[in-house]
Amino acid sequence: MFSSITSKLSAISGGSSKNDYKEANYYNYFRILEKKQTEEIARKRCGLYSLKNHNNVFVLKEFSIETEINDCSSTSIWTQSYSNDSNTPVEAKYQLPLHPTSVVSNFQIEYQGKVIQGKIKEKEKALEKYNDAIASGGQAFMATKSDDGYFNLTLGNLPPKENVKVRVVISSELGTHTDGQLHYCLHRYMFPSYAFNFNYNVVLKFSIPIKSIDCDGFDVNVNYKENSSKKEAKITSKSQHTSGVKKNIILIIQPVELNEPKSMIEYIGGGDDKSYATAINFYPSFKNVNPDEVYQKSEFIFLIDCSGSMSGQSINKARRAMEIIIRSLNEQHKVNIYCFGSSFNKVFDKSRVYNDETLEIAGSFVEKISANLGGTELLPPMVDILSSPNDPEYPRQVFILTDGEISERDKLIDYVAKEANTTRIFTYGIGASVDQELVIGLSKACKGYYEMIKETTNMEKQVMKLLNVAFEPMLSNIKLDWSSCGLVDVIQAPSHIRPLFNQERMMIYSMIPSNQTNQDIINASIETSKPLIITLTGDGPKGNVLSFPITLDFKNDLSTNSNQIHTLAAFKHIQDLEESERKEKKDNKDKIVELGKKYGLVSKHTSYIVTADSDNVTEETMKTVDIMNQSPPIRPGGRIVSRGGGRSGASGALSSSILSRKRSSSPSTATKRSSSSSFSSSYLSLSSSSQKKKKEVSRSDDDDDDEKIENCVESYESDGGDQSSEQDEEEEDDCDDFHEDLDEDLGATAMDVDKKECEKECKKKDSSKVDLKVKPSKVPLPSRSPSVSKPTTTSLLSPSPKSAPSAPSQQKSVKSTGDLLIDLLKIQKSNGSWTKSSIDQLKIPTDKAPAELSTTELNDIWVTIIVIAKIVKFFSSEKAQYELAIQKSTRWVKLQLSKLNLPENTFDKFLSNAKSLV
Repeated sequence: MFSSITSKLSAISGGSSKNDYKEANYYNYFRILEKKQTEEIARKRCGLYSLKNHNNVFVLKEFSIETEINDCSSTSIWTQSYSNDSNTPVEAKYQLPLHPTSVVSNFQIEYQGKVIQGKIKEKEKALEKYNDAIASGGQAFMATKSDDGYFNLTLGNLPPKENVKVRVVISSELGTHTDGQLHYCLHRYMFPSYAFNFNYNVVLKFSIPIKSIDCDGFDVNVNYKENSSKKEAKITSKSQHTSGVKKNIILIIQPVELNEPKSMIEYIGGGDDKSYATAINFYPSFKNVNPDEVYQKSEFIFLIDCSGSMSGQSINKARRAMEIIIRSLNEQHKVNIYCFGSSFNKVFDKSRVYNDETLEIAGSFVEKISANLGGTELLPPMVDILSSPNDPEYPRQVFILTDGEISERDKLIDYVAKEANTTRIFTYGIGASVDQELVIGLSKACKGYYEMIKETTNMEKQVMKLLNVAFEPMLSNIKLDWSSCGLVDVIQAPSHIRPLFNQERMMIYSMIPSNQTNQDIINASIETSKPLIITLTGDGPKGNVLSFPITLDFKNDLSTNSNQIHTLAAFKHIQDLEESERKEKKDNKDKIVELGKKYGLVSKHTSYIVTADSDNVTEETMKTVDIMNQSPPIRPGGRIVSRGGGRSGASGALSSSILSRKRSSSPSTATKRSSSSSFSSSYLSLSSSSQKKKKEVSRSDDDDDDEKIENCVESYESDGGDQSSEQDEEEEDDCDDFHEDLDEDLGATAMDVDKKECEKECKKKDSSKVDLKVKPSKVPLPSRSPSVSKPTTTSLLSPSPKSAPSAPSQQKSVKSTGDLLIDLLKIQKSNGSWTKSSIDQLKIPTDKAPAELSTTELNDIWVTIIVIAKIVKFFSSEKAQYELAIQKSTRWVKLQLSKLNLPENTFDKFLSNAKSLV
């Protein structure tokens, strides 16, 4: 059962105790905050803050938080009262760390007895209005959300000695953790470190019973509402708190386990602007799925650090781990393998379906892996992977094994985080000098897991631990069918649903417009008391399509007292639109502005703005107080500098640049010169140029940095970022021709030629240019069938047809490695079976087959059982390494036995018999 694997996952994530919340995926945002700033600085810069002779002008006196929580989300009203000791007008800033799943949907400023409501405007118009108001001596307030995750409120021309009250409404998804826990987190960085009066009240309104409620970091009273079947509760502070907030406050809610999707419905009426919104959450249980029954599709991509520092035991262990890994995959998978350093190469141009041919080629590639690729440039292969569209039928899972570190690490992590809905990343950090934040940050950014490998002695075991997690049951290719109940024009967010991995919770929102068709259907549902049924489908763990009906009970589940679900549905839809702008270059500005204005949401294109005419126009010099800590500028050159290895040679010659990829110059070229990376001049020219100071509010350096790295990625994605002139292209073609000639001379083998001579020729033509050519692979190409096309300089094979047939069942002579376990796994077929001809090479007796399997055509079934028995019996201490490969074999044998109509216990009987013979 998967209970054992679930316990492995709990061990990796820190278990499920009250204090392990820091291992939850949602906490990664706060973990990064803690890394970027010291607690002292961060807590000084939260809320309303100013600098005047290093003393606070604004002091928080009262802080109350009123929160309502349902099955999947929360709405909180924050009210903060500040005293103002300034003797002159001041422009201050209010900032609040805002989680990526949270959004400010309303804010008010109160001072001089006036309550001023913020309004959403298009960002450029809001900025113009703010600057005009300040210039004329009036008061103005403008709020935006920065890319570093802060909600920023700029307050201009605040009168001296006037107290200020800030009221903010925040809607947010709840954090999720193992065992179905829901977390509501108030991080200590949201509060100043000094004393103030704090009041904290929470109301829970769930559609299902609540098993338990706990709170870490704060003493609370929990009172369940009478006659609510423990679905509703109120949480209040145990006593008056006057000392402020010293620790994180984590409200931990454990609902009862419900293995079906649950919906909530919300209605907003009034005039012509009527609409319904739904929230659907689902926490499936896969406890009844046996490991050898799991046969789900997935794409596995492995990146192996082949920099110089990996030489010796590290690369040998990595190679052995990969030998085991590629035999652990099954025919429901796609696979690709990258070796990276100063350059990178990969076994296939694109991930290929796993079969005997794929396994043979990948195995030969792995055998030749060595630490010969110079430094540690991780961004180029990651861009190569993530720039390819994901296939929802094959959830993409990426494994990175490295011992190095890179500069501009945070920019890389930010880049991969944008693909968290399409890709899950697992990372391994090898050795004591590895950049731990790189290892942790990459995995957390894409909701994966990491493993620190201090000693390589048990490296294979640790590597397989995470692969086991990736093999856990999941629901993928998830779709909602709204048409089944007749509803039309439904806006679903997110539009593409992330695979639902084991111990993860799915949350989907929708907005149902109140057009005549929908209104007629909903009214009929209410009048007849017949809920509408929509259907959720997905590919299940056993390879079959699962279907879940979802009830939409508009009569009994309808809520009309808030717009919480509408707000989050609009927020998620805006995120979809912004992602479409980033990936597909679509212009969704008008739609985003419309939604932002309608639901009061700050976005890429909208800001909050308030201007007010002052009773007395400010004539004194306004003091500008900027509390935002700008991120440090990118170093001259702006590149991600490798610091992980250092062998000289061709790879070393390219360690100072990010390599280019280039399309072949002619359609007749057998294979494209694709992928090894270049961000062209746009990336190499990143520099920390100074900017002119402006009195007006301007975007932060982070915006500029992010735009630069986006431009780099765009350059890479558009034919390798080749932005040179035609003359430059002709000069580069000379080098291309040189390598094409080498390709023809070497035939089917990868080039093992030093590229320095070519580089010298290129540099003679333009000494100022940086050579961006791909370093030839030093990994010899494995033997292939004649049907496989010629290798490129970065991909050992061009992609084969989508469903390439398995190679004929002919076994080549296999040279022993001296490691019997590896020898056995290397002759295993992709479906998990072994053949008599392959086993005979290792002189393993396969006679004495039971009568049911005694015929020649059934030999392979008995042979496979014999090998399973031998591995299980003689390598019991290495179970973690071969477990997945044996599960594959067991599944294959059981399938063959079922085709023979033999009893279910036949496999166990035959295996017991085989153990006595080996």
